[in-house]
Amino acid sequence: MRRTTTTYDPSGLFPPAIKWLLIANGVVFVASLLAGGIVVYVLGLQPAVVIGRGWVWQPLTYMFVHAGLFHLLLNMFVLWMFGAEIERLWGTSEFVKYYVLCGLGAAALSFVFNYHSVVIGASGAVLGVLLAFGMLFPDRYVYLWFLIPVRAKWLVAGIAGLEIVYLVAQRGGHIANAAHVGGMAVGYAYLKWWDHGSNPVERFLEARRRRRLTLIEGGRDEGDSEVEEEIDRILDKISKTGLDSLTPEEERILDQASRRRHRD
Repeated sequence: MRRTTTTYDPSGLFPPAIKWLLIANGVVFVASLLAGGIVVYVLGLQPAVVIGRGWVWQPLTYMFVHAGLFHLLLNMFVLWMFGAEIERLWGTSEFVKYYVLCGLGAAALSFVFNYHSVVIGASGAVLGVLLAFGMLFPDRYVYLWFLIPVRAKWLVAGIAGLEIVYLVAQRGGHIANAAHVGGMAVGYAYLKWWDHGSNPVERFLEARRRRRLTLIEGGRDEGDSEVEEEIDRILDKISKTGLDSLTPEEERILDQASRRRHRD
């Protein structure tokens, strides 16, 4: 099924899904303060309880429960900082689906590594959102602690590497590294392979390449038959296998042809 992408809208700080996720997480946090541990017990993810008692809602509800104010604020800040732009780009329904899938992926790996523990927090889903940002905008700078500029792709790679190391070494303490790795792994798999050729990252990259190349049929040097034949070959290749199949040299040839057309 072909998915559609909305036009990026820079206006508004809080697109719908982000706004309601922030509100829902805040409401559950207040409820946990008022009701005590019962909220964590009922809504937190306990794999053994899900299997033993059939509490099948927990792989969804655990994403709204947090251990403390700092835990909540950190997750919500990262969700807003990176998720708002992605929601505007993809649309609300696509973003919500991706967010939930990452959260479920985090829960799934928790069944393997934290079967008798209680897992809470939106971190797995939020790290999936961060991973999507790194794949969509790999060269965008992110300022660690608001001071140190790091490209998004290196930030995501560094976090993923550390989470995997901590998970393997079992040195995460009370941090649910399995959930973090699960959320990022499912997010990567979805963006990389799901419905190949029409997933959000592929669509974004293809649109960006089209804008950059600005292909104009007829934008060729008609006096150079070899160049014309090469362009015909490249255009045929695009029609068969898409823009992603082009080599850097083929992109350069098309870019030059387009520039000549604009000069004409």
